[in-house]
Amino acid sequence: MELAGRFDVDGIILPRPFKIVKHGPVNLFVEDVEVARDWYTQIMGFDVTEEVNFRGYRCVYLRCNTEHHLLGLLPLDLRQQLGLSPHTTCASFGIQVANYRQLRQAVAFLRDSGVRVETQLMPPELYPGIDYAAYAFDPDGHAIQIYYYMEQVGWDGRPRKASERRRVDPAHWPDALEPLPDTFKGEPLLGPWG
Repeated sequence: MELAGRFDVDGIILPRPFKIVKHGPVNLFVEDVEVARDWYTQIMGFDVTEEVNFRGYRCVYLRCNTEHHLLGLLPLDLRQQLGLSPHTTCASFGIQVANYRQLRQAVAFLRDSGVRVETQLMPPELYPGIDYAAYAFDPDGHAIQIYYYMEQVGWDGRPRKASERRRVDPAHWPDALEPLPDTFKGEPLLGPWG
């Protein structure tokens, strides 16, 4: 079913009030985080950006460019604790929208369309380098992470310290956010907008 354009999205008429500007990180549940990390770094050439200890579980976030991460490796044992589908090892597939306003509009639009959307599914510790994020679920239970911002890793290859990041309260989203120094950095969207 093709939807008619009815939303002015930053000057472009679209059938939804947000524009997906790129695919984001893929987060995978793996049986052995260390073995998976070694494979992605030694065979595929990814760099480890950050490691997080969450409830005693080690999670690793990797990149191959300036974005904080494009791949997250989470232990399989976390899948059930987070309430995610037992039918997949994909914890989430990310899509980035153009800005925070569009993120808020995407959440409202999808909920109004009957889509299950969670803003408190995963704690912020499990999506480092991203501040506000929502998770929409397809009919098979796959989680689609929707976000607007990804921290950019500088010339020295180090991400921000967790203490230097914006404090996020997944239960209370502000109406607007002040931009961070790298909010509008990273790979530009070259189009198309429709």
